[in-house]
Amino acid sequence: MIPRHTIDQIFGAANIEEVVGEFVKLKRAGKDFKGLCPFHNEKTPSFTVSPNLGIYKCFGCGKGGNVVDFVMEHEKLTYPEALRMLASRYHIEIEEDYSNKEELSEQVMLREGLYSVLEFARKFFIEKLNEGGDANIGKDYFRERGINDITSDDFDLGYAPDSWRTFTEYAFKNQYEADILLKAGLIKKKSEAPEESTDTADYYDAYRHRVIFPIHAPNGKVIGFGGRQLNKEEKSPKYINSPESEVYHKSSVLYGLYQARHDLRQRDDCFLVEGYMDVITLHQSGIKNVVATSGTALTKDQVRLIRRFTDNVTLLYDGDKAGLKAALRGLDLLLEQDLNTSVVVFPEGEDPDSYCRKLGGQGLDNFITENKKDVILFMSELLLEEHGNTPSGVSATAHHIVETLNKIPDSIKRNEYIRLAARNLNIDEEVLFAEARKQAGRRTPTQRRQQSQKQLGMLLPRVQKDPKQIKEEGDKEWKLLDSLIRYCELPFDEDLDVPGYVFHEFQDDEYAFENAVVGRIILDAAELYNKTGRLEQAFFVQHELAAKRAADVLSRTYDLSPLWRDRYEISVKGEMDNYQEEIENNLMYLKFYKTNEILRRIEVELQTSQGGSEEQEVLMKQYNSWLNTRSQIADHLQIVTSGHKSLLN
Repeated sequence: MIPRHTIDQIFGAANIEEVVGEFVKLKRAGKDFKGLCPFHNEKTPSFTVSPNLGIYKCFGCGKGGNVVDFVMEHEKLTYPEALRMLASRYHIEIEEDYSNKEELSEQVMLREGLYSVLEFARKFFIEKLNEGGDANIGKDYFRERGINDITSDDFDLGYAPDSWRTFTEYAFKNQYEADILLKAGLIKKKSEAPEESTDTADYYDAYRHRVIFPIHAPNGKVIGFGGRQLNKEEKSPKYINSPESEVYHKSSVLYGLYQARHDLRQRDDCFLVEGYMDVITLHQSGIKNVVATSGTALTKDQVRLIRRFTDNVTLLYDGDKAGLKAALRGLDLLLEQDLNTSVVVFPEGEDPDSYCRKLGGQGLDNFITENKKDVILFMSELLLEEHGNTPSGVSATAHHIVETLNKIPDSIKRNEYIRLAARNLNIDEEVLFAEARKQAGRRTPTQRRQQSQKQLGMLLPRVQKDPKQIKEEGDKEWKLLDSLIRYCELPFDEDLDVPGYVFHEFQDDEYAFENAVVGRIILDAAELYNKTGRLEQAFFVQHELAAKRAADVLSRTYDLSPLWRDRYEISVKGEMDNYQEEIENNLMYLKFYKTNEILRRIEVELQTSQGGSEEQEVLMKQYNSWLNTRSQIADHLQIVTSGHKSLLN
């Protein structure tokens, strides 16, 4: 864990306009800065950075938060990873707090060990690529493929020596244990070695006489390796890859994503290819929005990974039958995740790597633009070629296309695609719509429910209490938090400031929050307030759970036009004229909801009580006392109540 004092140090050092300015061209606008939002396409700047508040906010797409939130969102990092990145940038040493041994699980220790040994291996392979002797074989391979030193550095390309134990001996010499090296897939154990052997002579290098392609996570950490065979006569696989581990899951990884992440957003399109060299060659030619599935069939996790950066995908596949079928297999997954998909087919015998070297970067970019086909046109042409342009062939093609289109969650897009498919196949669109309805009807109830939930974009929670009240109460809790963020540095009355008043009211009523996030934030704020006697807006801006809300609240403007006050002499209350009333009303609403809850609970106790008349009388007195309280709150809020009547009348 990163200790609190270190987190505070990072926030103190990290200059938000400086960090954001590395990715966004900012121009000063008064006390703030403005620029084009890096999270969505826009022509007019709606992205604002406020150094005084330490927040950013886009009024176009709604994204906002503090400097750590920006790094998390832009670089797709976790909270601790973003903190470490900023700490490294500002030369802040992080001393992890492991005082609570239970919090440092074996899984965390294993992950950190794997990251360490994989980074060690990355440096080793790079060093071997760049030293003299037989290492030139690796260097020569990349030179023959047209890869220069800059690109080699960009992708951390390396070489594994033509030796059985060079890496193994070097790793053991540097105190790495056999267990972690085995789990990382960097060494292997001799088959005849005893199971519990710790003798270093019983192990050998997993990668030998191969060029090495490190595989990076989106945050830049090395999580695995791919090694390409250099000796064609050797009887071994052309490519070998790292085994599955705590940090490497092949189905969840896209090669080149780390290098492509900024360009994916900038071009708002992901070029999807198959191999390492496809990515590297295109990147060097200037086409940098490209990632690879690395020889595996496209998976759901890979598609979801793409969606974090763009909603548009262009498949670049070889022109042979295998390449076309690979493209076809991935279409269902892409459409199911609502990605806008196009396909580019290369001439037979060419792949993105070879064709890029033939045409050059600009030539290939032009070829992609001119030959990009909409997914439905591509499917129609490919399937008709396979099934034949006969009545039965058209029927088989139509059934296949409708089956794919039915997976699109957006009903409007799905219907438009069906109309387009009908035109391509020269079929009455009503026939295709009928087939789509027929196929949808054959789904199981569970499948239909899941499709419906996808279209809604949410899973509805199962609740015991009235959903309407839960929503109303949650909304009021958020509004109270908004008020606390905005006015926490102001007085409430002669004796108390705003936080003091709010926390005093909660303490008196022992309030239980309906929204767990709001509850956690307010409890953390109360703890700080009780320790220091003060609460500042910076607390919310820097709080992991509150930062985005704080950015939204503090970026709203409440400037009143002088026309109202001066020219027309109309008295309109401003933000600071009624903040006490706003806070008090929010609290009163929450008390009103909790009073209703208590009344319902007592009603149940009255109905199920097995006690005598004395117990019943006590419950009735409690009930009427709470009923009177609720009535007073309702009068204050001018709420019309119903459903509860005094039991003493």
